[in-house]
Parts: sequence; C-alpha cells; structure tokens
Amino acid sequence: MSSDDNKINVELKKEDVEKLLSQQLDNYGSTILDVEVFYYTHQNNDLQKLPIVAKLVPESPFLREAFSIEITFNKEVRAYTLVAPEFHKLQKEKGIPENEMLDVFPKYYGSRSNKQDDINMEADDSAVLLMENLKSSGYEVGDRRKGFNLEHMELVLSKLAKFHALGVALKLLKPQVFRDNILKTCEKFDIGNPDDDDSNEKFVNANINHVKHIPEVKPYLGKIEKDFRADMQMKKERRQYRIREPFSTIVHNDFWVNNMMFIYDKASTKTIGKKRSPIGIKFVDFQVTMHASPVRDLIFLLFSSSEHGLLEVYYERLIQLYHKEFVGLLTKVGCDTRGFSYEQFLKEINVVAPQEFIHILFMLNAICADPSGIEETSSMNQDSMLKSRGNKDFDKKVKCLIKMFVSQGWL
Repeated sequence: MSSDDNKINVELKKEDVEKLLSQQLDNYGSTILDVEVFYYTHQNNDLQKLPIVAKLVPESPFLREAFSIEITFNKEVRAYTLVAPEFHKLQKEKGIPENEMLDVFPKYYGSRSNKQDDINMEADDSAVLLMENLKSSGYEVGDRRKGFNLEHMELVLSKLAKFHALGVALKLLKPQVFRDNILKTCEKFDIGNPDDDDSNEKFVNANINHVKHIPEVKPYLGKIEKDFRADMQMKKERRQYRIREPFSTIVHNDFWVNNMMFIYDKASTKTIGKKRSPIGIKFVDFQVTMHASPVRDLIFLLFSSSEHGLLEVYYERLIQLYHKEFVGLLTKVGCDTRGFSYEQFLKEINVVAPQEFIHILFMLNAICADPSGIEETSSMNQDSMLKSRGNKDFDKKVKCLIKMFVSQGWL
C-alpha cells in the first residue's frame, strides 16, 4: 500500500458527519469511537460512506496520568506518520513485490494532537486520531482468555519478525532516517508516577497477592517480590535496560491478543464449528513503542497470548520461525546478517527474557479477567486497575510462565 492510498480526495461537509457511536472497547490508554463519515467525491459528487475509528484521550484522570497521555498519544500518531511510510518506502526501494510487503498498519486518515495542531507540543483534550475501522474491513480480535493456536501464532510471529527487522534495516541502511523518524516515535515516557512510593508499594503487594495462592509460585515468591521492587526502583530512577546491539529496534511494547486483528477468507468465515485460517493481520495501539530488544515483544507475546499447552510443545519451533523471518527480511533488503545468527539470537533471548517477567505477570491479571467484571474506564483508578481478577485461566497461564521461565533459567 502506498502512502497515497491513505488519502481520500474529498470535501467534507459538517452536516455529512452523520453519527458518532461510542463503543466501550478493551482499551485503557484511549477512548475509542466508531464513526461513520459521509462525504462527497470531487470526481463525480457522489455521496460515499467511510467507517473510521476515532481515538481520543481517556476520560479518566487516573488513566491519563498512568499512560502519560500527553506523550503517548503523539507516539501513536508518529507510528502512522513516520514509521509506516518509511517501512513501506524501504521495501519498495529494495524491490519487494507489493503482495510480499509487510502491511500491518491500519489506514491512517488524519490526526490532531492539540488545539495548536502541533505534534511537537504535548497532546491535550482536543487530540484525535482517525484511522481505518478494521471491524468494518472484516478484521476480528482474538479471544484474549483463550489465546492463539499454532496457526495464528505462526502468522503473528512472521509479521512481528518482519516489523522488527524493518526497524533494524533502517538503523543499518538509513541511520539518519532511523534517528529522525523511528527514534522520535520511541520517545521515553513514565507509566504512572514513579515517585509515588505509596502507589509503588500498592502495586508490588497487589501483584504478589494475585499469585501467592498458586503452589507452583511459592518457591519463587521471594524472588518475584524482589524483581518487582527492583523494577519499581529502576522506574523511580528513570533508568532503562541497556540498549543492546545489533538487535535493537522499534518494539511495540504491548503486543498481546487485543492489539492485533485478523481477517479470514470468506469461505472460512462461513464454516461453523471448524477451525478458521487467518489470511491477514493488522497491528494496533502503538502508544507505548520504545527502542529496545525485539525479544521484549517476542517473549511478552508468547507468554501472554498463547493457548494453554502451546509453548510446552512448540516453543522452539516458534522461536526458530521468528528468527528465520527476521533474518529473511534483513537479507531481502540487503543487510549484512552476520551479527544475527541463531546462536546470537538465543543469547539475546537469555539476556532479555528475564526482564519481561514482571510485565507479563502484571498483564496476565487483566488479560484473564472476565470482561463482565471490568470497570468502565471513565471511573478507573489504581485500586480497580490492581484488583485481583484471578480465575482458572489466570492460574494456568501463571503456572506455564513459572514452569517455562524456570526451565530456561530465566527465573
């Protein structure tokens, strides 16, 4: 898809913006609205309908602070306006056929960060991001509590590996573009207020309480609490893990079931009670992107979003697939891949995977929650965010997490 495909040559009339439908979606970092825009084309003055999604800043003051929305809103806009075009441009320049190009970004229709319409200033209450309504385009979200089967996970990993590899390729082949566009999208930010000791203590205690009843966790409870406290101290000191080369790239940093959508062929969608095969995927929610190791996304995805039992059987196969796709893309665009051998990749995993443990454990509580028990985001606060939503799904995923991390020497 060329960048010109994201533009519509229309004259919008105020009275043609017919309806605004609010839909409570599972998204803490923004308020999402379904919008139907009616417009006239310049070519023949026909009335057309365009289903889009409007992302606004969240209503809850707690969520605005928790997600540093004045920074993270602009990060997502830059993902669409800086990263996506450069990914497409590089693939086109290197002769990758259109049907083989990575195309995981929804169509972007426009944005405003603040009343001044200046993305170099902090986002305010007037901020809005307009993009493709993927549901109207036929895409579907997976079942977060169930997770992905092998076929879905292999598709996701193939696309994720190429996403990461394009970031690496720009770093190697176009370092100035990487600095100006990719790193600008990876602006640093705080989650919550790292200086609030009371909130930090609540966070640690809540997460320990969520898992202390699980027998498999008990031998490691002291280590887990120590890791949580160390993580809080790092955030308080505004420290991050060292950027490791040569693998460092742009990472999504919140890559789990709900932040991607699949499309299926029409014959498959009409088959009741049988397995459906996905034929395409889009990534969403680029608010917390960062410059880091791709292993962060890889490990977080596998342990947050795999169906029960998948990793015990297919972990090595999935890791090998990711690496094959990663190196394959680098080769296609003409990068020297000698620094990216499978052995070096395994070393990268062993260093970085332990750093994702806290992130995974915290998120599993929300991922496994019964949707009927989730509070409206407008009234969300720290207590409701940290509320235990433990159930059998949560316990199963935590047991798998502990078992695999121990067996790999990461815990």
